[in-house]
Amino acid sequence: MSTTTAGPVSRVSTPSGERYDGVIDLARVKAAHVPYYPTREAVTADGNTAAALATLQMWRAILYPGFPITPSTKWIETVAAKVGAQKGTAKRVKLMEAEHAVADYMVGAAAACRDLIVSTATSSVGLDHMTETTRSLGASGLGNVMIIDVYRATANFPLCIEGDPSDALAHRDDGFIQICARGKQQIYDTVIQAPVLGMHADVMTPTMPGYYGIKDSHRNAKFWVEADSAIHAFQDKWIKECALPGTINGDTAMGNCVTSRHFQGFKVAQKRRIERALELLPEIGADFEKTFGRPGLAYFDEVGFKGDEPVDVVVVSMGPDFGTFESIRGEWSARNNTSTAGLAMRLINPFPREAVRKRLANAKVVLVVNQAHHSGRGHLTLDIADALAGLDKQPRIVSAFAGMGGADVSESTWEVMLDEGRDAITKAPRQPYMVFHEGARL
Repeated sequence: MSTTTAGPVSRVSTPSGERYDGVIDLARVKAAHVPYYPTREAVTADGNTAAALATLQMWRAILYPGFPITPSTKWIETVAAKVGAQKGTAKRVKLMEAEHAVADYMVGAAAACRDLIVSTATSSVGLDHMTETTRSLGASGLGNVMIIDVYRATANFPLCIEGDPSDALAHRDDGFIQICARGKQQIYDTVIQAPVLGMHADVMTPTMPGYYGIKDSHRNAKFWVEADSAIHAFQDKWIKECALPGTINGDTAMGNCVTSRHFQGFKVAQKRRIERALELLPEIGADFEKTFGRPGLAYFDEVGFKGDEPVDVVVVSMGPDFGTFESIRGEWSARNNTSTAGLAMRLINPFPREAVRKRLANAKVVLVVNQAHHSGRGHLTLDIADALAGLDKQPRIVSAFAGMGGADVSESTWEVMLDEGRDAITKAPRQPYMVFHEGARL
């Protein structure tokens, strides 16, 4: 893609297809951006609005396909309202007839110019309806695709429109980089950083930042919005021009169907790209913090650790209910004479196995709190078990389910789960997994 002034289109042959330089002039696209926030400003809004503002402020994001589904609908409503109200903007909103059409549109738009960011927001069965396309997207190399997943119990009976991460966890094999955010500031910051990671030349993998429906999507809080120009400078420092051809730029040499002889190579390359994200994510997060003065992308948030000192019980969970644990941790620890710490997972795919292993190595018990219904001990428990496998002194794992369907995990529920963790210091957990709600083990 040409980044200079518009000129004649030139055809360039590459090993993977034909490229037509000059079809899209990125310099003109950037110059056409009309700032939404010329300066840094404090805003009070919900999580969907925070995610919408972040995508609107990106000069590389000019097309917004979407389809309404609870609880993500306000994202597309906010984008449409602000695009419609802004004079002179070149941004366009495309309301599609179904979620699968949104995904297909994203493929075409993202492949047309790999240097532009194409984003949408969806939830639950909306993400499920995209599956045929998202499975292909994960392997496509279109790192400029960003699907914001507003977590909601997925394809369940009975239907529940509140937020649990079962939709995100059910789609881990789609091959997206999946990052969980909690709180409005972290949602806004994560959406800004996600395409930086996905579009890196060594990664080239679509991203799926997500947050809990209702608990974060619909509740208001104050957060800081950065100036559009500052966001552009940060993203442009990391996002380099992509030399690979796309749909408008030419057909790929391999086409979209291969035999098993070539399939292995595609899958090896896909694994290597997404695993490279493990190395780059902390670097991007550190640069974000240096630039904006707030924590950037990280494998997890942590609380209560004192260097490498042993800890009696370490909680591993995700999402806003982790904040309730943080609020009662000190009092419960003092009352039970039991040291506690916690990890709120942010990167859920690829799972940061080595970093988690290192942080949990000195725990006596790891209490894993799953907030989505899955078979057996749950996705998060199995990830933790894999991370801890082979340690000379392996912590005991207590697997809990709480907050399914978006239910609040109350203080009394956290306390009874912590009691199970405390008891496991001296004896094996009573069951492979346990379900808790409103202060009771069910």
